[in-house]
Amino acid sequence: MAIKNHQMTAHSPSTIKKIKMVPIGEKLSKIKKTFGSTYRRLNPNAPSPTVTRSGYRDFIHPYENRMLTVRELACLQTFPLDWEFVGVRLDSYSSKRKTTMTQFGQVGNAVPPVLAEAVAKSLMEQIFKD
Repeated sequence: MAIKNHQMTAHSPSTIKKIKMVPIGEKLSKIKKTFGSTYRRLNPNAPSPTVTRSGYRDFIHPYENRMLTVRELACLQTFPLDWEFVGVRLDSYSSKRKTTMTQFGQVGNAVPPVLAEAVAKSLMEQIFKD
């Protein structure tokens, strides 16, 4: 059975070149001038930075020269493996392109399920403590 939403992006040669420049746990902006906090290679021994809706260009796999898939970002957000994100995957944004919320956007805009569960349990305990 295939893992849902685990399709890798076909990166351009210029993107691969940038990715290869970034060591584990570092970001491209420490090496050269770039936009915001894009191109961050994850450190497998440290917590992940916050996943945002622009995740398709934020996180580099710790060992492979590629960005994370929707599924890998969803795992960082604590979504179960059987949860499927539907709609357009879309690996880049353009002001000329009109689309509904992308899979990357759904993951980045979501409240992590484990956090939502902890908040809900805490609220339930406070509301029904008598």
